[in-house]
Amino acid sequence: MFRTTRAALVVLLIGIGAMTACNGEENAANDANDTDSQATTEVQSQAQAQSATSTPPAAAPTQEPQELAGAHILIMYQGSQRAPATITRTKEEALALAKEIASKAKGGADFAALAREYSEGPSAPQGGDLGIWVQGRMVPAFDTAILGMDIGGVSDPVETDFGYHVITRKKVDKVSARHILVMHNDSMRKPPEITRTKEEALARIEEVKQKLNSGQGFEALANEYSDGPSGPKGGDLGSFERGRMHPDFEAAAFGLEVGGVSDAVETPFGYHLIQRYR
Repeated sequence: MFRTTRAALVVLLIGIGAMTACNGEENAANDANDTDSQATTEVQSQAQAQSATSTPPAAAPTQEPQELAGAHILIMYQGSQRAPATITRTKEEALALAKEIASKAKGGADFAALAREYSEGPSAPQGGDLGIWVQGRMVPAFDTAILGMDIGGVSDPVETDFGYHVITRKKVDKVSARHILVMHNDSMRKPPEITRTKEEALARIEEVKQKLNSGQGFEALANEYSDGPSGPKGGDLGSFERGRMHPDFEAAAFGLEVGGVSDAVETPFGYHLIQRYR
């Protein structure tokens, strides 16, 4: 949809604020933190009401909701929910266009490029990417469609109150990590007490790496050395998906085996040592 709808639809995805990897440190991670808040405007405004009024299913073994990932292309029509005045096509025309786009995507056209060209949701500049969300946070028709798809599959047009969606399902790809951040006097968002030079920061992070190599614990060292606010928590950053971190931080974190520790990684916020724990 469009920007003025953001606040109304905050239940589309799991909260965006879960993982920005450096504020001081947490914001070092997040060049794309608008993506999720935009995505929350595109599909979900009535799911809670629909869930409240729907007939509950017959008793069945309790299952944890799945985490899902995907992208979509939204085609609106005159009268669809929150359609701007510039949308004048009929519902029939919107369906015809959505079918044409789905055919192109199923025929091998790049989904992200199609989203950037055709989608009328705010995630269009990100190739329609909606990130990761928990099953049940989308409107039912959207959730049902993506749950019935294979990874990489493309749906036929799916109708919701917002228009017609062409959906592709993606792999849920995320890591859990902790880090140690050593800042210097050129670091972004450094507190005033940080006066060390960049060279001194690099020497300090290398000293910490040596301590790790000698067997000292990552969490204890994070508590002692990290200049980021996660230091007192052992540097724990929780879980995050691709596209949420600074690209260099992300490349290092996703490139680690579980239990692995990176060499020094430089971002605009300083030098990081990263440990992947899941």
